[in-house]
Amino acid sequence: MILAQILVKDLFNMIKKIFFSSFLLIIMFCGCMTQNEITGSVAKLETVEKVVDDTLFLKNPQVFCLETKDNALIKRINRVIEWKNTYYILDKSMKQVLAFNDKGRHLFTIHRVGIGKGEYGSILDIAIDRQNENLVFLADPTSLIYYDLQGNFIKTTKLQGYYHSIAIDNGVTYLENATYINNQLSTSSITVIAPDNQKTELLKPLREIAPYCFIGGSRLNGTTPIVFTRKFDNTIYQLEDGKITPYYSFDFMNENFPEAAKDKEYTCRELNKFTWDRYVYLMTNVANAPQYLMFSTNLFGVYVFDKTQNKLLKYNKIRNTGYQTDLHQYIPVEGANNRVFFTVYPTTLFSLKAIVDNHPSFKDKMSDKLYKLTESLDSDSNPVIFSYQIK
Repeated sequence: MILAQILVKDLFNMIKKIFFSSFLLIIMFCGCMTQNEITGSVAKLETVEKVVDDTLFLKNPQVFCLETKDNALIKRINRVIEWKNTYYILDKSMKQVLAFNDKGRHLFTIHRVGIGKGEYGSILDIAIDRQNENLVFLADPTSLIYYDLQGNFIKTTKLQGYYHSIAIDNGVTYLENATYINNQLSTSSITVIAPDNQKTELLKPLREIAPYCFIGGSRLNGTTPIVFTRKFDNTIYQLEDGKITPYYSFDFMNENFPEAAKDKEYTCRELNKFTWDRYVYLMTNVANAPQYLMFSTNLFGVYVFDKTQNKLLKYNKIRNTGYQTDLHQYIPVEGANNRVFFTVYPTTLFSLKAIVDNHPSFKDKMSDKLYKLTESLDSDSNPVIFSYQIK
């Protein structure tokens, strides 16, 4: 009997050891897998080309002019959201949001600068709450102003803190925090507001080495999954269900910002020198599609990530094959159609037309199709939109 008890006890101890050893091996194996996945997800910049045809990674090209009216004049497009065949366009400089249908016809303009009910000093950003079908302004003084999708005021909610941009998904509001205020580094990069108004904070900010330098372009983009980027970080993050995780990371090779240069604080002029020296310190305007992901940086050009081949490519210009013209700057269109807008301002086209008119030898620099489009414009016309879907 005693011998049997001893044998059972020894067998039990042996099983425990085998189980514990197996458990450790599983942990080590999973740890190795995780490390390999992270390493494998870092795509290196492989090619820098001067120009590429739009057909390589874009499809369904459309060209249209946004209707020009006295209450619908656009100085600069800062954000575009597509929802139910309507484009909602933010123009920060004019402190307004304009709505156009998918053919470019003007529907309405919200311009309510003031201190009264439903009014604001400026608009920092906009988002669509698709669950409640509201157009939401992130405004200054810091607040969220809600309108219906026809531009009628609903309510204002005051906010504590300072924010740069907004995105809303599944009723959850994400706010990009101002990470350096009154010479103090913030405790988080993102504030999350749940449908029950509970707040959480995400992602500790990096050390701020260029604290007072504003850099153009959108860092928080609202197309599902919501994506977020920040200065001096080569990773694109995704925000989903109130959480943040790394999405894609890139190695810009010769364009990488030097690690040794992150040890001091820079003025904006000093920071600009890194742009002239061709170093990347910020990704913006991320546009995400099934096969390709596009983004801009502080450098000139468009970056295209091929997800299927894990390749990062860069092009200085995109060639519109229909109008035989080069396109440079784009803005993501938030929505379900993986769309981007390349905007061309009439003054650019008029300048090119004047060169062609005065110097016949330059006629081949402007296609007949583009020339006719330019003739249809006025000097105060709104931008011409070259719309595409990303493959």
